[in-house]
Amino acid sequence: MPVKPLSALTLKNLLDRIDFARQGEIRSLTPLSPTSIEIRFSVQDIARGYDWIDILFRVEGVNDAKLVSDNVLRALDMSEGVTVELTPKSAALAIGSYAGRCDEAPCYIIGTSLGYEELPFSG
Repeated sequence: MPVKPLSALTLKNLLDRIDFARQGEIRSLTPLSPTSIEIRFSVQDIARGYDWIDILFRVEGVNDAKLVSDNVLRALDMSEGVTVELTPKSAALAIGSYAGRCDEAPCYIIGTSLGYEELPFSG
C-alpha cells in the first residue's frame, strides 16, 4: 500500500485512532533523501480493539529536522506520544507534546507535506 497523503481531517481521525502514539514505540527513522524522511511507530489501534499495528509517517520537502541516533531514538519517552501539525504550507512531526513549537522537541521533522502508511506490527 502506498503512502497516503494526510489532510487536517484524516490526520485528526488517525491521531485519535492511535491515541497520538502514546506509549508506542519508535521502530525506525530513515532519511530517504535530503528532503524526505520516514519514521515508523508501533502503536495500539483503537479501531482494531487495541491491536498493535505499525504506522509509517513520511515527511516530504524537509527543510528543518533534529534527528537522533538509533540508540537514542529507542530511549525517547513516548508517554506524551507525538505532535503532528499540518498547515497549507507546512507539516511537522515531533516526539512529545509540543503543539505550536515542534522545533523545541528532542526529535522533530518539519517539511511541506506528510503522508502515512499502515503496516503490520513489527513486534
